[in-house]
Amino acid sequence: MHKKEKITYQPISVRELLLEMKNLSELMIDLAYSAALFNDKELAEDVIELEERVDMLAYLLNMEIMIAARDAEDAKTLSGVARVASAADKISDAAGDIAAIVLQNIGVHPIIAKIFDKVEERLARISIPENSPIIGKKLDDLDLASMGIDVIAIRRGRDWIINPKDEESIRNGDILIVRGTQSGINEFKEEAGGKSTRIKEIEFKALRKAEKFKEIVDRFAELKNISELMIDLAYSALMLNSKELAEEVYALEEQIDKLHTEFELLVLSSRFGKREIKGILGLVRLGVAAEKISDAATEIAEVILRGIEPHPVLRMTIEEAEETVVYVQVSRDSPLVNKTLREARIPEETGMWVLAIRKKDRCIRPKPSTRIEAGDILIASGYSDGKEDLIKLASPGAKSLDMEDLEINDYE
Repeated sequence: MHKKEKITYQPISVRELLLEMKNLSELMIDLAYSAALFNDKELAEDVIELEERVDMLAYLLNMEIMIAARDAEDAKTLSGVARVASAADKISDAAGDIAAIVLQNIGVHPIIAKIFDKVEERLARISIPENSPIIGKKLDDLDLASMGIDVIAIRRGRDWIINPKDEESIRNGDILIVRGTQSGINEFKEEAGGKSTRIKEIEFKALRKAEKFKEIVDRFAELKNISELMIDLAYSALMLNSKELAEEVYALEEQIDKLHTEFELLVLSSRFGKREIKGILGLVRLGVAAEKISDAATEIAEVILRGIEPHPVLRMTIEEAEETVVYVQVSRDSPLVNKTLREARIPEETGMWVLAIRKKDRCIRPKPSTRIEAGDILIASGYSDGKEDLIKLASPGAKSLDMEDLEINDYE
């Protein structure tokens, strides 16, 4: 029987606990999907270890909330904090479910690699060997931005450094979790001199003959992208106390439910061979995990829709998190006009990732081939210091938009 760490009260602030839960749960999603893609058991074990950490943080946070509530009004505002903490815990649980696919030797069907071809950003787990030329260098010295990548976490022994600062130095034995473009990741691998898991070349001739396989790929790519978008939008709704944006999260949940049903029906009705059964089970469980993530985002948005004024600690937590969400309109004089998202190289230039683009009366989930036009509103997520860079790039001389100025009514 798996032993659980005993919970002992620790005088840690609610803000610190909630911030760590938020950052860890979001990191776990990236790590879990990467573990599934590479069938990487070590990475999957990292996810399970982090899930235990988030569970413990949830207990500690509940203790702090109970101690802090002095009257009914306090209880009402703190209930919002508890709700957000519960959602972060559920996100980590969903990531753990994805990791379990790998650890239980269920595996996923080879078409998972095709699914991740639909996802613009990539992840890599890079171990730093003794003779690495980057040992002792600070992250700021590595010029990661020019490669179009960033280090989202460092595993150092049993400790994790989430969203490491530029001043953090690389040490022998570090395991870096890197996110960015595939070409940038390959360039950094060569510079680091380490070994990392690569996607195996898979023969897809048989898969190309079956249209249903393409539909499965498309549906899951949508499930993954929308569920992660919902998390960012939900936290943003919380920070801005935006009922409109919270309602959009709810609208997206209905779309997720529909997509998930379509995905499961496609998987179950497709003609797979007997040897592929375990891989198909893995696909089904990936779909369930994506829906759980969307449900957690809806739980965050519900805090706003139920008229619970966000507790100051919630806003402090979001604002002090390493990542932020920004909304900016593309002006006619922007160098982005008429470029595709791939050509615009926004992550490389600003460190921000475009989550959605509002075009006139609708919002779309952009692909690398999506063309940016004057008047488009970019909804992007990334590190706080890249916010102003994106604003200057998209709309020189302008400021980011307030959500109250937007009316986002439809996602495609």
